Amino acid sequence: MKITCLRRVLFICICVGVLLPQSLPAADQPPVKCLMVGMEPHRDAGVWKDVVADINANYPTVTLTAVEKDNLEVLRYENLKKFDVLLLIQIQAENGNPPDFVKDGILQFLKEGGGLVVNHFAVANVQKWRDSIDIFGAMWVNGLSTHDPYHTFRVDIVDETHPIVAGVKPFTTNDELYFNLLMRPDMHMIMTADEERFGHTVPEPMLCTHYVHNARCVYFALGHDVDSCKPLEFRKIVVQSIEWAACRR
Repeated sequence: MKITCLRRVLFICICVGVLLPQSLPAADQPPVKCLMVGMEPHRDAGVWKDVVADINANYPTVTLTAVEKDNLEVLRYENLKKFDVLLLIQIQAENGNPPDFVKDGILQFLKEGGGLVVNHFAVANVQKWRDSIDIFGAMWVNGLSTHDPYHTFRVDIVDETHPIVAGVKPFTTNDELYFNLLMRPDMHMIMTADEERFGHTVPEPMLCTHYVHNARCVYFALGHDVDSCKPLEFRKIVVQSIEWAACRR
């Protein structure tokens, strides 16, 4: 009797396995739809122009739709819900405080399972948005946060097991090395760069992750200008951050 029941259970399990749709291999999934806001982190025009063209041409797992920083209408939830991930380079925010529909749209997007990748200067131009520290994971605070002059430095990996840095090696870049940012205490560090201060070395966070309403969020601190975006590692990290935020890795 017990053997017969066991056979029935096995038969049902096999049937269910056949009938249920199987998850597709990564290569067979449609590209991650990513909305990118802002084409330059500061005032230099077109910093991300080549990066966007390169990603769309050579990384078939991701499709970037890029708009300028002043196109705030795209950040309404009704538009955001068409995408899987939001990539923020810069938002035009008067006096550092975006309109309420922008705040509400981003938060609703994350509540509904969208992913977020925040880059470089995006944490600096919304300082009057109190909740941005929790959502973006970091905030530039005028009078406290800073960086040394633009220079060459090495970026190191502190969590080699994280999917975002799969296939990425430590590399050298020309960039601004941000430090003294206000950051969520639960940020998970993946990459750092050494800052020399007053006779001691501090590993400053360059790439880290956190969660908002269980949505996956990334802060990537590099990307000041065209040269900063040139390393192949930079572009690979951007793509794999988008994939991770979309739960694809």
